[in-house]
Formats: sequence, structure tokens, C-alpha cells
Amino acid sequence: MSNIRTVEAFPTPMQKMGFLYDWLVTMKCNYDCSYCGTDHPDGTIGGHDNRMAHPPKETCLKMLENGFEYVDAYMENKKPTMRSVTLNIYGGEALYHPDIEEMMEQTSVLYSKYKDRFSLVRNLTTNATATQERWENISEHLEQITFSWHSQGPDKLKKNFLLNLDITHKAKKRYDLIILMYPGRWAECVTMLKYLQNRGYNARPRILDGPEGVYTEEQLRDMSEMWPGDEELVQNIKDSRIDTKGRACCGGRSMCTDRDYKNPKKYIPRDNFLGWQCSANQFFLMANCQSKNFYTNKDCHVRHDGTRGPIATLDTIAEYVSGLKHTLSNNSNHFLKCVQKQCVCGTCAPKSMDKEVLMNIMKIYNKQT
Repeated sequence: MSNIRTVEAFPTPMQKMGFLYDWLVTMKCNYDCSYCGTDHPDGTIGGHDNRMAHPPKETCLKMLENGFEYVDAYMENKKPTMRSVTLNIYGGEALYHPDIEEMMEQTSVLYSKYKDRFSLVRNLTTNATATQERWENISEHLEQITFSWHSQGPDKLKKNFLLNLDITHKAKKRYDLIILMYPGRWAECVTMLKYLQNRGYNARPRILDGPEGVYTEEQLRDMSEMWPGDEELVQNIKDSRIDTKGRACCGGRSMCTDRDYKNPKKYIPRDNFLGWQCSANQFFLMANCQSKNFYTNKDCHVRHDGTRGPIATLDTIAEYVSGLKHTLSNNSNHFLKCVQKQCVCGTCAPKSMDKEVLMNIMKIYNKQT
């Protein structure tokens, strides 16, 4: 265990920590990758489950609408320059939902109520295997796209991926491109990463969490070349699953430990975060349209009562938000107390063993009363 006492996102104008609203619109996917499993016994939501039917569009849109109310409650306490929200539309595979085009159109309608209160970037996380016509229609309602390339995908759909990536790249739309580095098809992953980078695409590798995220000595040497300056990450996962060792930010954001802004890091040891004060609730919300549940964060699920699970359902979220607004009006330092040893999604949210330190960090983001 390290001696780290504080973790936060590296605070720069280009990397400011906005609010991430995860909107999971379906668990179905047109891929069936082995490393993208179903839900876990501990409550962690898996990557896909093709046994489930698509949620009705009415459910998805109602959850989106209620989630915006939750987000707005936290935006009220943010400094004007920090009132930025990313709506991450994903699944499963969001494009696989039969009503995704209509739902994307409705995101503009539902956001219009808040357009003078916070900025919104709609990001689609996708394997981008739609037809060209459908891709172009959906892209009109997006400000950003996260392309996710999977070596286990069918060859025909991989061709669609490349065609749609090229459309987006030529349109100069903002995008991120991650290659899921699957050890079982390592050569193919490395070849694709280099191919895309050499063609000028904004591609980066991503290590797998989970039981299939174990890499050989040769693969680790390749990683050292892919992540220059991040040798610590590579060495720490030798002969081990990365999800037992440490965490990098999903979005590639740099982080700092113990307020050392001169030495930002891409990798944070998992350590023991049990009992830490955490601000993840002020930066994340997850709406699971499949289960009709809302979570503080898509992975950790920590609640203010010291347990894990949903903070509200579709039926109770309005009452929950009403109570949240009352709480925040009296105390902007409304934090979670971590009930887990290992940190997952949300590692980049400011957190500390000392509440006073965390309160000082949050002065970067919140209005001072």
C-alpha cells in the first residue's frame, strides 16, 4: 500500500473536471466480446447482456429528463466556468437500440430547459457499426464521439467502423478513439493501433480490466513503447490483473496525488480507499434505463448512507432530487464516504483521507459562500 492521502484530476484549462452523466440506454450489443461480461454478483454492471430486451424509449427519455434535474442541482453550486456536462450515451451498444435516432433528437429538446444554466456535450460511446446513412443522421445530434475498437468483432462490422470513423474524421467532429488491447489477439490490436495512428487518427490504447486483462512479458514491452513516460503503470501490472493493482482515468485524464501539480500521473494505485472522503457525487451520475435505477457512479455505487446500490429509481428520483437541492443549499461540501478498498470509475474525482483537504480542493470547482 502506498502513502498517498489525496487524489484529484490534474486541474488545467484543457482538462477541467466537468460533470459526467452516463445514460445507459440498452444492455444489448451486436458484438459479444469475451472480456465484456454481464452483471457481477457485487452489483457492478457488466458491459452487455443480449438476453435482455431493449428498454422502451419512453423509459429512457424520462430517465434522461429526471437526470438533468439532478445534474442541475449540482451545477447551481459550481463556479460559472465549471458548469459543463458531458452526456455519455452508451450500452451495451447504444446504436443497437431501435429508437436511438428519435431518442437522440429528443436530447436537444430535453436539454433546452437548461441551455442557459450549463453547457452540454453529447458523447456517444460506440463500436460505430451502423450503416452510413444512420451514422450520419445520429452524428447530427452529437458534439463528440468515443470510438471503441474491438478485435473480437465480426469482420463485416469492423469495416463499418472504419468507414464511419473516416466520415467523422473528415467532418472534423471531435472524437476519441480507443483500441481495447485484448491479450488473446494482441498482434491484431497492435497492428490496428499503429495503422490508425499512422493514418492520422486520434487513436490510443486501453488496457483491459477484469480476468482477461493479464499480459505477457512481450506484451508489457510493447506497452512500454505505447505509453512513454508511464513505465510505472506497465511495471505494476506485470503478471497481474490491472484491476487489482491500479487505475487510469477512462478519459485519459492526468491525475495528481497529494496536491503535487508538478508531477501529474496517468496511473493511480488502487490502494485502500476505505473511509476516504470523495466528491464523486459532484461529478458523476449514472442512469441505467434497463433497471430503471440511478447510481452516484456507474461502477462504485456508493451512497451517502454508507452502503452500495442505487440512489433512486425512476419512481423516486424526483423526491430524491428535491431533498438533494435542500441539502446543497445548506452545505456544498456534500461528499461520499468510501466503503470500498479499491477505486474504480471515479478515481479522477477529488478525494482525500482528510475532509478539510478535500474541501480546499473543491474551491477550484464550487462557489464559495
